[in-house]
Amino acid sequence: MREVELREIATKVPTLNYDLSIVEALKIFAEYGIYDLLVVVKDRKPLGVVSKKDLLMAQHRSDLKVGDITSSLPKVKTFKSSLDRLEGLFDFFTFNKKPLIVVNKDGTYAGLLFYHVLLHYFSGIREGTSPLFQRLRELFGTDAYFYNFYLKETKRFREEMGTARLEGLYKLLLENVKDHIEGNAFLSLEDGEVYVLSRKKVEEEKIKLLMEEFHREFSLLYGESKPVHVCGFCVPLKDVKSYEEFFSLNSQLKERLKSTPDVSFFIYHGVQPHVVVCEYKGREYIKRVKEKIKEDFKQILLKLKHSDKEMWEYVLQGAFKEYPYFEIFYIMSESGVQISNNVINPRIKYPIKTGRKGADRSEKPYFKMAKEGDIYISEIYLSQATDDFCITLSSKFKYGDKFYVLAGDINYTEVHKLVKSYAFA
Repeated sequence: MREVELREIATKVPTLNYDLSIVEALKIFAEYGIYDLLVVVKDRKPLGVVSKKDLLMAQHRSDLKVGDITSSLPKVKTFKSSLDRLEGLFDFFTFNKKPLIVVNKDGTYAGLLFYHVLLHYFSGIREGTSPLFQRLRELFGTDAYFYNFYLKETKRFREEMGTARLEGLYKLLLENVKDHIEGNAFLSLEDGEVYVLSRKKVEEEKIKLLMEEFHREFSLLYGESKPVHVCGFCVPLKDVKSYEEFFSLNSQLKERLKSTPDVSFFIYHGVQPHVVVCEYKGREYIKRVKEKIKEDFKQILLKLKHSDKEMWEYVLQGAFKEYPYFEIFYIMSESGVQISNNVINPRIKYPIKTGRKGADRSEKPYFKMAKEGDIYISEIYLSQATDDFCITLSSKFKYGDKFYVLAGDINYTEVHKLVKSYAFA
């Protein structure tokens, strides 16, 4: 699949120096003419943007500089991405359509990424595809299969854990479905369902394995919560002739699933329908997974203790080879101030904001809990670095006569890969 460097599609909006006066900045706007906003930089690194309107409103203030009225924007470090990864950038525009600042690997300004430019680029180069439900018409009467998955007990889970964490569960379900069913998969958060169109009928054992892996992930992340179960069905499209018939059949199967017990339950529709049932197993193996993660973390801490402080970031970079499921490491002082850059796993292709030394982490739960002594595993939270959900491991360690705290993030959507990487009895 074609790859693209993010800075290639960023718009090179001109820059202003942060210490210019308002009058000087207005003259530069007049010279450029066509721009509504310009990027404010200091030492070639972007601080944010300023609009002509903001400058006009502040022109009577001779004491102000451009930097004083600069509006900050999210920054994304440039990366090379395949088209399917590029689509994830639209998540940055969920709440508003303000541009993103794209920076080079050294933090210098590379351009602004506008929503409409990304949309135009993505639409223009995406391989010819049509929406899943539009493709259905072509597949009626053929040897193709429609799969539908959703989660039970979601209302209770949302009330207990919140909407954001429920959305995270659907993403985990989608990843599991993609791992076990070959075809075009689509997650509809609006409907709370995952759909797949496939040319293959998936064996019962694979469906059961899909359910078991979701159970493991849920137990690892929410061991104290009541289980959420997976329900679903498969419709062979060979004998389906119209949308009316298809949606009627879907409604019937969903109605049947309403009466299923508290287990994960999947129906293969056909002349002789058959089902796959999967219960949550004992959670002892989840405890073993957590202990394994903690043991890996201890080994990383041990290497830090026996390395020169100046080499810590290099040690953490090397740790990704042995423990590739971590996405970021960072170190804090005993007062909670970050003393290292974010050390990022080089295999990661999705955008990660550049972490900085000097950031105050003292109020973060993973810092406070690490100071109590044992290795801490956090609840799910929204990472500032990735704008995605993650869990964090953290622990204090002594070096010389001072204490430090190491933290390591594991991306929430990668958890299923972590679970699969260990063998269970």
